[in-house]
Amino acid sequence: MTEPSPTTRDPRLEVTFGVRVAAWWSACFIAIAAAIFLLVTILSKVSLVTITVSTAVMMAALLQPAVAWLVSHKVPRALAAVLVFFLGVGGVTALGWFVATRVAESAPDMTGQLNEAAVSIRDWLVHGPLSLKAEDAEQYTTGLGETLSDGNLTTGLMETATGAIGVLSGVVFTLFALLFLLFDSGQIWRGFVGLVPPHAQPHTYEAGRAAWRTLTRYMRALVVLAAINALAMVPVMIVADLPMIVPLTILLFLGSLVPLIGILVAGAIVALIALVSQGLATAVLVIVALILVVQLFGNLLNPVLLGKAVDIHPLAILVGVTAGTILGGVFGAFIAVPLVAVIKNASLAVRDHHRGEVLEFDDGDEAAEAIST
Repeated sequence: MTEPSPTTRDPRLEVTFGVRVAAWWSACFIAIAAAIFLLVTILSKVSLVTITVSTAVMMAALLQPAVAWLVSHKVPRALAAVLVFFLGVGGVTALGWFVATRVAESAPDMTGQLNEAAVSIRDWLVHGPLSLKAEDAEQYTTGLGETLSDGNLTTGLMETATGAIGVLSGVVFTLFALLFLLFDSGQIWRGFVGLVPPHAQPHTYEAGRAAWRTLTRYMRALVVLAAINALAMVPVMIVADLPMIVPLTILLFLGSLVPLIGILVAGAIVALIALVSQGLATAVLVIVALILVVQLFGNLLNPVLLGKAVDIHPLAILVGVTAGTILGGVFGAFIAVPLVAVIKNASLAVRDHHRGEVLEFDDGDEAAEAIST
């Protein structure tokens, strides 16, 4: 066997070390991106399960501390879970029902006001700074009041009710999943940890504790911030002399549970009621106030406080919500921030476990401790 010529050079050595490192990083990045894309594709195919389970987990993170508190006061876990479940779900349902009934009671009066508002808008479009032609203004405003007064709305609601069957099934699925999560005392997580290889179980365990603590803190902060957003609009609605101030405040609170996006949707309804009840000028003032609230609390206070609650930079929160909205709509905006926070803090927990550091929990983090019991 002939020896290789001393002048023969290994072609692998012709590639510099930096290029080889970059190539490995690129290959790993492509593999991770492909895995994430495959996971997202699979989850989108079973979107009903994905949405309901995600919503149930987030609701459980909010209600679990109450269950842990009752258990610590010698209440049986099953009874504590049932009590918290019915109080939590019943409270949200009561708020939604109160808003819906008050709006339904005011609908007949608002129909006539909406017709008057349509006439005012048409006159403003023609005689105001826009100076539109009468036929164009008529085209923009025709049927604004008739939509609520004739049978078209009823027909549309019946068609929507057919599609709402799927939503109803999702709600039922979410409630059952929430109840099971409240009943659970860590068995679900321990079963999941048991599926991973033995050498990875301690890391998975610590990551789960950190993820649950993060999600619990996020949900607490989210409820507080939703209340702040809603209460900030109460003086504006009082000055504007809007009807149904209490239902509208509740609506803003529920809408604010979706960071930066939900308050815009709820605010649009408030602006519409201002239009039909007090006129165009008041509606414009309410819209301006809503914009200021969104800018102040949505883009400044919300990210700062949520960032402290979940240890994420405010800019990362803004980017996460925007990306989540683009990719998943309202649901994407709802889960974007907690998802980023959970991934970040779980990764840090695994790193700290490698270093032999012990995770510290506050005295009030009963929910975080519940996952380890």
